[in-house]
Amino acid sequence: MRLQKIQFAIALFFCLQLSFSQKFETKPYWQQLKTDSYQGKQDDIYFIDSKMGWYCNGSGKIYKTTNGGTDWELIFEKKGTFFRCIGFIDSLVGFAGNIGTDYFPNVEDTVPLYKTNDGGKSWQPVVYNGPIVKGLCAIQIYKEPIINSGKLDYKSHVFCGGRVGSPAFTMISHDNGKTFLSKDMSPFCQYILDIHFFNLKEGIICAASNSELDQSHALIIRTKDGGNTWEKVYESQRFFELTWKQHFPSNKVGYVTIQSYDTAATSSQRYVAKTNDGGLTWKELPLVNDLSVREFGVGFIDEKNGFIGAVPTGYETHDGGLSWEKSYMGPATNKIRVQKEKSGKSIAYGIGVIVSKNKNVIEDGKDLVAAMRNAYAGGRWYKNFSFSQNTVFYKEDGAIDKKEVWHEIASFPGKLLIKFNSKDSKDGYLFSQNKVNVFKDGKMVVEKPMIHDLLLTAFDVYFLKPYETNKLLDSLGYNLNLVRQTNYNGRKVYVVGAADGDLKSNQFWVDAERFYLHRVIYKQNNAVRDVKFENYELIESNWVAKKIIFMLNGKLNMVEDYFDIKFPKDIQPNIFEVGAFSDLKLD
Repeated sequence: MRLQKIQFAIALFFCLQLSFSQKFETKPYWQQLKTDSYQGKQDDIYFIDSKMGWYCNGSGKIYKTTNGGTDWELIFEKKGTFFRCIGFIDSLVGFAGNIGTDYFPNVEDTVPLYKTNDGGKSWQPVVYNGPIVKGLCAIQIYKEPIINSGKLDYKSHVFCGGRVGSPAFTMISHDNGKTFLSKDMSPFCQYILDIHFFNLKEGIICAASNSELDQSHALIIRTKDGGNTWEKVYESQRFFELTWKQHFPSNKVGYVTIQSYDTAATSSQRYVAKTNDGGLTWKELPLVNDLSVREFGVGFIDEKNGFIGAVPTGYETHDGGLSWEKSYMGPATNKIRVQKEKSGKSIAYGIGVIVSKNKNVIEDGKDLVAAMRNAYAGGRWYKNFSFSQNTVFYKEDGAIDKKEVWHEIASFPGKLLIKFNSKDSKDGYLFSQNKVNVFKDGKMVVEKPMIHDLLLTAFDVYFLKPYETNKLLDSLGYNLNLVRQTNYNGRKVYVVGAADGDLKSNQFWVDAERFYLHRVIYKQNNAVRDVKFENYELIESNWVAKKIIFMLNGKLNMVEDYFDIKFPKDIQPNIFEVGAFSDLKLD
C-alpha cells in the first residue's frame, strides 16, 4: 500500500510538472514588460543571454533583469547624465554612453563613456586617448573568436559612435575595453547614430551628410581598414533625412532605418535601406506612405522576418522588406536587440516609450494575455459596444422561468450599463471603476466592489496593459502559471488556470488563432459559474459572440441572444455616472 502511494505521488508530481511546463508555438507577438514609467523615448537595451540584461534612459538611470525582463531593478542613477546606449561583454563588464551636453536640456555630464566591472552597480568614466568626444549614441560589442590554450575563446572589441546633432566621433577598444582611442569623423560624416563591424576590418556607420538638418541626406559610410578611412556607400537624395539604426541578421543581409523630418505633404513616403552584399551597395525599400511616421529602431530574427520601430507604431515584415504591416511593440521603439540563444532560437527586445519582448510561444497565462492584447492592439478591437438581448432564465429543473429584454451599452475598459426591459428603464446595473451599482425604481439599492470576470477576460484585456490585467486576474484567483491546449466547439483553444478535467477552478478559454474568449469558469458566492461565448460572427469587421450561455453548478441558468448590435464611435462619458442612470434613455 505504501509503495502504491509513493508511485501515485510520483506520477502526480510528473503530471503536474507537465501541466505547468508546456510551451505552445504561436505567431509572434510583442509583450510589454513591466518597468518604471518614463516620460519620452528610452534608447537602448542589451542582453548577454536569455535571462540577464540591462536598459538605460535619459534620466541617468540603468536597470537590470536576471529573469528575461519579467522584473527590472534600478541599479544605478546619475542625475544630469543622459544614458543613450549600453553594452556588456559579460555579466560584470559593461559600457554606457552619454549623449553629452548642449543638445538635450538638463544634461550636465560631459563624460562620453562609462565602464562597470560589477554588473552595473557602479560606473567609472572611461579614460581614452585622442580628441575629445562630445557624446555617444551607439555601442557594439564584437567578440572575436580566438584559440586560448587549445580551446575556443573570445576577445572583445568595443565600437562606439556618436552623436545626434553632431559632432561625429568614434571610440574604439581592441583589448576588452581596457583602453580606448577616439577619432574625429567629421571628414567622413556628420552625426553618428549607429555603428556595426562585421570583423576587425569591415564595418558601417549610420550617419547624416550635413550637420544642418534641412541640408542633410541619409548617409551610410563603410570602412575596410578597421575605421581609419571611410567611404560613402549610400546617400539619399532627399533633405531632412538621416540614417538612424541598423541590424544585420547575417553578414550579407542588413537593414537600416531612414529618418525623415520633412513636413511637406509631398514627402510622406518612408523608406528602409537594405543590403544583400554586406553593406557594399544599398537599395531603398518603401515602408509606408504616411507623413506621421518616423522610423527608429530595426531588428531582424533572420534575413526575412524583422521589425521596424516607429511612431506612431512599428512595422514588421516576413518577406525581407518587400511588404510591411503594422506591429504593436510600443511607440518610438528606438532600439531592437536580437538575442540569439545557444539553441539557435532568437528573442527580440525593444525599447522606446515602453520596454517590450517579442515571443512566439505561450508558456503561461501572462503570455496569453500579452498575445491577446497584441492581436487587437492599435484599435483593432471595438472600444464601444451597444446591443439589446433576449434574456431567458431557467429553473433548476431546466424549465423556463422568465423572459426579459435587456438593453446594454459598454465602453472598454471597465464600463457596462444594463437597462431591464426598456431603454429608459429605471431598473438595471452599472459596472464601472471595478464596482457594481444596482438600481431599482431609479434608486441605487446596492453598491459594492466587483471585478467583473467577463468584462475583464472578454473585453478589457484588449485595452489594459498586460500586467494590469494579470494583477486583476491574480486577485480573482486565476492560476496564470497553468496553461494547456485543447479543442472546443471545433476550434483549438488555450485554457488558463485549470488542468484537463477540472471544471471547477477559475479558468478562461481563448481561441488559439483569433484570440477571443470562448469560456470562463469562476467561483462566485459559493457557486461555480460556467459562461460560454458562442455563435461568433464578424460584424463590421468585429468579432462578436451573439449567444452567451450561463451555467450555474452544472445546470443551465440563463441564455442571452444579442441583436441590434452597434459600435458607437463616441459615447458621452457621463452616462456611466451613478447620478445619470435614472433619467438616462439609451439610443
